Amino acid sequence: MKSGINCRRKCRRISSPGSFKFYVINGYDVAEKTGMGGRMNTIMQTAFFAISGILPKEAAIAEIKHTIEKTYGKRGEAVVQKNFEAVDAAVAAIYEVKVPAEATSKTRRRLPVPNEAPEFVREVLGEIINSNGDNVPVSAFPVDGTFPTGTTQWEKRNLALEIPVWDADLCIQCGKCVMICPHAVIRHKVYDEKHLAGAPETFKHVKSKFKEFSNGYAYTLQVAPEDCTGCTLCVEICPVKDKTAVGRKAINMEPQPPLREAEAKNWDFFMKIPDLDRKLINPSTVKNSQLLRPLFEFSGACAGCGETPYVKLVSQLFGDRTVIANATGCSSIYGGNLPTTPPGAGCQRARTGVVELAVRRQRRVRFGHAPHH
Repeated sequence: MKSGINCRRKCRRISSPGSFKFYVINGYDVAEKTGMGGRMNTIMQTAFFAISGILPKEAAIAEIKHTIEKTYGKRGEAVVQKNFEAVDAAVAAIYEVKVPAEATSKTRRRLPVPNEAPEFVREVLGEIINSNGDNVPVSAFPVDGTFPTGTTQWEKRNLALEIPVWDADLCIQCGKCVMICPHAVIRHKVYDEKHLAGAPETFKHVKSKFKEFSNGYAYTLQVAPEDCTGCTLCVEICPVKDKTAVGRKAINMEPQPPLREAEAKNWDFFMKIPDLDRKLINPSTVKNSQLLRPLFEFSGACAGCGETPYVKLVSQLFGDRTVIANATGCSSIYGGNLPTTPPGAGCQRARTGVVELAVRRQRRVRFGHAPHH
């Protein structure tokens, strides 16, 4: 960790040397080694109080441990001790980075959105993503206040340290991992083998096992590496077990950074492969329904969200006929947050005042029915 620190040029330029102290901690590593899984709240809280000086370091840690006893005491001494170990490990894992007098790194921050994104996405949404929204002129915004849909595809957040990797030899093409993915980052397609022309070297494909699409058809299960949140639901639901390797399934988590560049190219190629005609697909089975393109993708929902797979499925089953009358709650946050919007092109997302809808449920129902009367 210590030898791998490489500050981007802009980070070094924002402040003069000596005007601040810079600390890092590998919270994921501490959580893993202390058996905390992906839970880092205690670890990061400890790190904050250890370096902030708001309270004396020893006093702050004592208070944190006292709170742990009160919060987790009913769960048993083992849980309390595991959290204590995480606190102590967090203090030991804090590392101070010495800021050099001059910026020597050639590493720069990635663009907030790719250059191939539409103009509005680059010049407005990209600036907001880049924390530069206050400098965007009013004239750059739509006069009617509407924003384009399907813009989450341009916001590559790179949240996951690990992403699912498909084992084509083990896969039974059931589509369960595709269906459960909260952010629509796992897709599968059945397509004419002629579309494999020009595929990247690392692009995986096998013969289709679908009865309706067998001869001359290929099958691919693809992950969007920069949109995955690393929730592991796909691995949990996978029904296939490798009889030669305990714990291995047809989809398994692997570190994202080494895979990012190649899988991003694979994803781009995959998305250019034509979808099957909806009229040819009987969506009454899980695997068939997941051949339909989702019109709700890459939302801001939490990793492992239990709601968004249903929203995504509705958009697949009903396509561009889908109309969502939304009330306040999580659905407002992950479904209509700015700067980017998850409903894809062709999916009409209608919203009214969330206060009114939260107060009177029947008004939300009337609003949802109104377009059809």
